[in-house]
Amino acid sequence: MSSKLKSIIFFLMPFKTFFIVTFFSLTVFSQQNNAPEVLFTVNKKPVYEDEFLRVYNKNSDVVSEENRLSKREYLDLFINYKLKLQQAYDLGYDTLSNITDELAGYREQLIQPYLYDNIVVDSLVAEAYARKKYELNASHILIKLLPNAPPADTLAAYKKALAVRADIVNGKPFEEVAKKVSDDPSVLQNGGNLGYFSVFDMVYPFENAAYNTAVGQVSDPFRTSFGYHLVKVNDKRPSKGEISVAHIMLNKTENDSISVEKQINDIYKQLKNGGDFKFMAIRHSQDRASAANGGKLPKFSSNKMIQPFSDIAFGLKNEHDISKPFKTKYGWHIVKLLKKHPVGDFKAMEKELKTAVEKSDRFGLSGKSIADKLKEQYKITVNKKLYNQFLIQDSISLKKHKKQPVFILEDKPVNVNKLLAYAATRPNDLPAKIFEDFKNHQVLNYYKNNLEKTDKNFAYTMQEYKDGLMLFALLQDKIWKKAENDTVALKQYYQKHINNYYYQKRAEVVIANCTEEKYAKAVQKYLKKNWDTQKIKAKINDGAVVNVIFTKGILEAQHAKLPKAYKIATIGVSDIFKEGKHSFTVVKTHKIIPPEPVPFKKIRGKVSTDYQQHLEKKWIEDLKQTYPITVNKEVLEKLTIEN
Repeated sequence: MSSKLKSIIFFLMPFKTFFIVTFFSLTVFSQQNNAPEVLFTVNKKPVYEDEFLRVYNKNSDVVSEENRLSKREYLDLFINYKLKLQQAYDLGYDTLSNITDELAGYREQLIQPYLYDNIVVDSLVAEAYARKKYELNASHILIKLLPNAPPADTLAAYKKALAVRADIVNGKPFEEVAKKVSDDPSVLQNGGNLGYFSVFDMVYPFENAAYNTAVGQVSDPFRTSFGYHLVKVNDKRPSKGEISVAHIMLNKTENDSISVEKQINDIYKQLKNGGDFKFMAIRHSQDRASAANGGKLPKFSSNKMIQPFSDIAFGLKNEHDISKPFKTKYGWHIVKLLKKHPVGDFKAMEKELKTAVEKSDRFGLSGKSIADKLKEQYKITVNKKLYNQFLIQDSISLKKHKKQPVFILEDKPVNVNKLLAYAATRPNDLPAKIFEDFKNHQVLNYYKNNLEKTDKNFAYTMQEYKDGLMLFALLQDKIWKKAENDTVALKQYYQKHINNYYYQKRAEVVIANCTEEKYAKAVQKYLKKNWDTQKIKAKINDGAVVNVIFTKGILEAQHAKLPKAYKIATIGVSDIFKEGKHSFTVVKTHKIIPPEPVPFKKIRGKVSTDYQQHLEKKWIEDLKQTYPITVNKEVLEKLTIEN
């Protein structure tokens, strides 16, 4: 389901019902052969018990026990969903071009798994695993050639690649030849060397050539969409696998680069003196995405991260080792090695590898296999006369019969004009290959176009998505746009419910984080004497050894930068809070700010969400007046007992 549809959840109801809305966008199909009973009607239109149960059970499988609703509770939400959907159909949302276009696009995505051969996919997954265990270092030469280049240009490029290979095999240095003849723009900098790579890092034909060439050898010419290549494998090593790291990052600033470098070095010194990395990342890292999680990054392989970040991270030998500060184009970093992830066994990696295969260019190999199987199932009657005319390129005869079928696929005639249009896109291919590819194309299209009739689950899923798109568009018009655009109404709602939008009690504070209790005691003493932070740092920090770091701000009591035990109570200097083996914190409270309303501009997002929920509640009440609901109490009672 698209991210747009998922966003519906956050405007409709609290998190407890997150998955309920997601799975309410579903089918109106019913199993007529089991004679299902009507559970309720919406404006006299029946909704059957089997549909309700299918949705309820589907939802129950993905909702945790504490969030699971009873069937009675679930029914109320399901009825509300059906009310909204009924209005969407009545208002013609199913005919809107943006919905029909997006539905067509989704259908193309959904249909893809049906078009590929699992046996072929399994063999590609096994191949990928074998290759993932090794990394190659290779150099290449590119003879550029457009994908639709005419045969004469193609032959010339191929012959040139053969001649270049002969020069290398006969002793000319690969790098020297590459700089002279390669059309790869980066060759002047790298001499054709691509560094280390592994499976899925290159287009599939290139990967194949590299992994099938021995170390020190040069491949035969092979073609990709870029042209003809020669590849020389320089080295083959066991894969380094992946690693998990955490980092602390400070953004580099052109105006204050010296200050940033000093700050990262101060943090590093405190870490070396026993500071807690996770605590320091939360407090100081400016990478917002990772800071809240103690600086932890998703695991990565050696060639998936920028240099020198990757080299330094993979250079850490032992878990919990910490790098010295280093600079990248994003800023200054300190990296901590959390865990090494060597290449696992096949079963552990099979699912991940299959997903990668399905996203790669090699996946197309399994499509041809499906077409071949379908051709065996379908009845295809070829007009041999027209077929032979196409083979000899008798364009005059073909144009005369362009509205006649060149073959009949099951009950569908496929006319000559379609074949000619397809052939026009393949000017450099042989007629026999064009015809066979065209036939495969038509077979797959026929299969795709009739899939709702042959696969019930596919039909269900398409109906789910259609209903979801309609509901999304209706909610935009009825709820979201009003809350977004009607600032006057939003401010009125804010004023009416002002008690819901207050800051908690806050304090203007200075926070001192020290590596040892003795330094915390000293800092505490100097803060009580009203020394400024620079003076205290000069006194406490011993040259290169950083024993205290200060942070300032106006914060609520539970802010992450404050010790958990800190309470906003009195102005002055706090006791010492021990937060870790080498983490002692002192807080000086300069000012206590009582609870007060959050300004509308700062709280507008939450006000908008609350206002949307208010509008939806009123809308549901109106829908119940427009579309009467009648519940079959006997069926509901039976469902409840079965619960």
